[in-house]
Amino acid sequence: MNREGSSVSVEAGGHYCYIVLMFQHRDFPYIPIKIPRYKILKRLGYHSRKIEVTGRIMEEVDELIEQAAGLIELKAAALRCSIEAVEGKDKGTAGFVAIGDEAVRFESNKLCGFLSDSSEALIMGITCGPAVTEEIKRLQHEKQMTAAVVIDAAASEIVDDGFDWIAALYAKELVRESRKLTARRFSAGYGDFDIRFQTDIHSMLNLEKLGVEITESSMLLPEKSVTAIYGIM
Repeated sequence: MNREGSSVSVEAGGHYCYIVLMFQHRDFPYIPIKIPRYKILKRLGYHSRKIEVTGRIMEEVDELIEQAAGLIELKAAALRCSIEAVEGKDKGTAGFVAIGDEAVRFESNKLCGFLSDSSEALIMGITCGPAVTEEIKRLQHEKQMTAAVVIDAAASEIVDDGFDWIAALYAKELVRESRKLTARRFSAGYGDFDIRFQTDIHSMLNLEKLGVEITESSMLLPEKSVTAIYGIM
């Protein structure tokens, strides 16, 4: 689903990265699940030559990975915004990003620097649903820690792969505009981009509609729900 927005004017003093236009909102109620087996095994440490893994153990790991995939239901939302100006990325200056008609401010010099070569930003949120996190908690409660760790790793990498799927979709669309996404993404909680701003992102993307809640400490529930920002150049 797409939702168009309108341009607004927001005044601000000092150094800043300034985003003022709600351009396009899209919901992704279904995202195909791809199992990034190599990345999951790498996260678990099984890619190292120092670790010998028997065929039987690997079969058990693969079964747990498949179990995790079967419990995951990927859903996401994305918001494309134009960037008015980028300032305040230098040390010793106060930078912030102002977004939308409610002038939400993301105070972060590092984010300003990250977006310095971008004319737009793509804000995204994704969730794997509650079933897999409930299974992880059940396994932990029953002291089945190995299984819990494998399923946790699989869920994390499958969610990350879902982000990549959405980014690839936008990248194909942007080619027609002779534009591209930044090679990496930036999330609240990284560097000086405080985790508290995830509350604003949750609201902007209407993640509650996807079944994602936000705690007082700005953590997303269910776990394995993530937000991030790409630049559009």
